[in-house]
Amino acid sequence: MNFNQMMNWILGRPSPEPPTAPLPQQEERRISPRLNYADGVVQILGVGEFPLVDLAQGGLSLNTRDHPILANPQSGMLLPAKIRLGNVFFETDLRVCSLRHNEIGCAFGSMPAGHSRVLNDFLKPRVLGASIREIRAAEANLRWFQGDEETQIYFWSKPEGGLDKADFYFMDYLISFDGKDNSLKTGFVRTPFWSGGGRGLPEEGTIAYHETPSYRALKLGHIIFEHASLPEDIYLSLASIMYREEKCTFSRVILGEKDRNITFEFSDESGPVVLRVASLCSTAISALLPDATVKRKIPQGTLLNGTLRLPDRVISATFKVVFQHDFLLGGGLKLQNPEDAECFASFLTPRILGKSLESIAAPAETKPFAPHGSWTSLYVGIHNTHILSLVTRPDPMLLYGRLAFSDRVILWDKSALSAFSCPQGIIFPSDWDIVTSNREKIPHDDPALLTTIREILQSARISQEVRNAWEGIL
Repeated sequence: MNFNQMMNWILGRPSPEPPTAPLPQQEERRISPRLNYADGVVQILGVGEFPLVDLAQGGLSLNTRDHPILANPQSGMLLPAKIRLGNVFFETDLRVCSLRHNEIGCAFGSMPAGHSRVLNDFLKPRVLGASIREIRAAEANLRWFQGDEETQIYFWSKPEGGLDKADFYFMDYLISFDGKDNSLKTGFVRTPFWSGGGRGLPEEGTIAYHETPSYRALKLGHIIFEHASLPEDIYLSLASIMYREEKCTFSRVILGEKDRNITFEFSDESGPVVLRVASLCSTAISALLPDATVKRKIPQGTLLNGTLRLPDRVISATFKVVFQHDFLLGGGLKLQNPEDAECFASFLTPRILGKSLESIAAPAETKPFAPHGSWTSLYVGIHNTHILSLVTRPDPMLLYGRLAFSDRVILWDKSALSAFSCPQGIIFPSDWDIVTSNREKIPHDDPALLTTIREILQSARISQEVRNAWEGIL
């Protein structure tokens, strides 16, 4: 006790409060989660390219690399920029908010709604993956992982170890894994019937399973897994099945009743044999043996030299049998003539693109001329493929439509059909208006182009009203 403290004690005066220690700098509060992402590039017009540090829905941080122009930028300074995130590309203004050492924090300036949605689609699965943490489970053979927005992974292991089954819930999707045959199926969770939260699984009947695995579900699940910190054994068990199926779904065409005339034909010691093709990709095939009282046995490794009969062409090919399940044969496919590869691709490509289309939320804003009762739909798939449609009711008629695939854009506007090439292959699906002056106009009545469009429409799981409206203008 020093002299002042002793006098305060004698006189009954309270001791003065010790000076408050300065609080450590509080962590910056953010409206939206920020993702550490060093693979992006920020190109500031007139200055140069800079590596991305992190990214959020409202802004980003970049490394200035000690560039003299960005050594001491003023707060509020606007920087016109182009952002590249892998195959995602958009332009916006960056407003300088903070400077820390050689990093600048910026907020996005003006950004069209379509660009904002594309950025959200890029960020969301990555942020969900980073949020996943393990939760203590009550069951001995269950490991449970949980993340933001009802993201859940349930992994049941066998007593001897390894995958028994697993369920992966995210963004209203379900990927259900079966360890017995290393297979999976995907489905859509009807959210109004599932309250979610806690250790609750959806009830029976609240999940609509897809007839074939959804490419979009597999792709989003893939991204979430890549950004999640999962135990290695669980990651390898589930990822190997998911990535294999994603690759197959990306390149495989499942043939339906309307494709009954697609066959593989060969001859053996018993005479000519016609197999009805069940699925096709550039390197594999599965087909059904003809009905017979005695099931034909074809040994594994057998090479069947024959012809693949498509609707408008016949291609010489070799079918290498890898497996047989009852009347189903599966294996590798090799074209005997390399020059047939382009013809084969022209058959597969529109069907794969059409099959990849899935319905997503339509643009929130409507076209100015949209009459009362009209409705908008948007379907998005792989390789920039999308169908944006404004359709009247009750009689479906297309008022405005855009069908894009690869580097082609077909536009129906003001009762006229036009077509353009887009070399960069970048069009924001939810933007109503596109700049056509920078795109090369191509003949809209090219027979090959129209055939491809019709195949995409026929292969896609889209509303029959939308399909009829499009077919009405072709």
